[in-house]
Amino acid sequence: MNRHPIPSRQETGSILIFFAGIIIVLTGLAVLAVDIGRIYIVRNELQNVADAAALAGANCLDRQSLAGSATECTDTKASTLNWTRASAQAVNYLGENSADNFAVATTGTGHLVEVGYWNLMSNGPSGGTFSTTLSPISMYDKPAVRVTVTKDAGKNGGPIKMLTATMFGGADVPMSAKAVAVLSSPGVVPPSSLVPQVINKCMYDKFWNSATGTPVIYTGTPPDPYGMSVVGQPWEFLIGSAYHYDACQSGQWTSFDLDVNSQSAVGMLIANGNPTSLGIGDMTWIEPGTKTASYNDLDAKFPTPPGADVTMLVVDSSDLTNKGQAPIVAFAGFHISDVQGGSDKYIRGHFIPNFITPGSGGIGPFYGTYTPPRLAQ
Repeated sequence: MNRHPIPSRQETGSILIFFAGIIIVLTGLAVLAVDIGRIYIVRNELQNVADAAALAGANCLDRQSLAGSATECTDTKASTLNWTRASAQAVNYLGENSADNFAVATTGTGHLVEVGYWNLMSNGPSGGTFSTTLSPISMYDKPAVRVTVTKDAGKNGGPIKMLTATMFGGADVPMSAKAVAVLSSPGVVPPSSLVPQVINKCMYDKFWNSATGTPVIYTGTPPDPYGMSVVGQPWEFLIGSAYHYDACQSGQWTSFDLDVNSQSAVGMLIANGNPTSLGIGDMTWIEPGTKTASYNDLDAKFPTPPGADVTMLVVDSSDLTNKGQAPIVAFAGFHISDVQGGSDKYIRGHFIPNFITPGSGGIGPFYGTYTPPRLAQ
């Protein structure tokens, strides 16, 4: 009869050492997998915190500060960019979130909030460093909030604790996340966002300071020929038909991408806005006319006072008296102060600096209107 040999004590010990080594290796791999998974989870949590804080801050850039609050903003448009409140809101929003089961601190060195202009072309601060007084402002320079959140020694609960460091020696893992939220200028706008009126680019050259991104302020010199403007406030001017006003103070009805020229058709566009999305470079139809009913329809849509803030198309044309198509060069923020449809047919108003065109996107030159806040990094 054949008998299996009985392992010696030395052989038995070798087998036990081998299996012990396998168990240690497998345990190490399992612990490493847990640590890697935790790193990804905490990294995503930190990024979500930074993203949310940056967007919350950017949402206050164009809004007024809420009275009685040190951090909140209102839904009312600000006349200038509200850098201070945007920064305060971003910090405040950090404190409403957590990462790695630790509340994110709103004090100390575990976070950094920066405000200023961000260049969407270079994907960095305009001019190399954040500045709230950048001039001149190019098409790609947009107001922004950048938030950096860090977990490290003494910062937001310290570095991420690693099981591998506890079991096998080594270091815990520091982690940081960064987010940039911007208010861009529209390159495209959605349906129902435009008033069917085009204005000439040279009107902006006259009443808009493109270097600072603000309306030209009325100083009293030269005097306003219509006596409507107030010293210290944006120039108040009339937009009228090219039949009656010079090229740099004329506007004209547009039917957008539809070739229609009837009062009823223009009335529908006044009521409902553009039927399709439109972008810079798209063609828009110029529909000459001075029909009283069209001005009356616009006045009914936006009763004056108080008037309304609207988005208008800007075209670069030397002559708006002829029916035809013209390319869109920008989208303008404009406040309608009055509309007259009598013998003097005109739209009275002024350019505005910080108007959000809902649903807009892309990148275009800043003519007073922004897209809703979005992440740029």
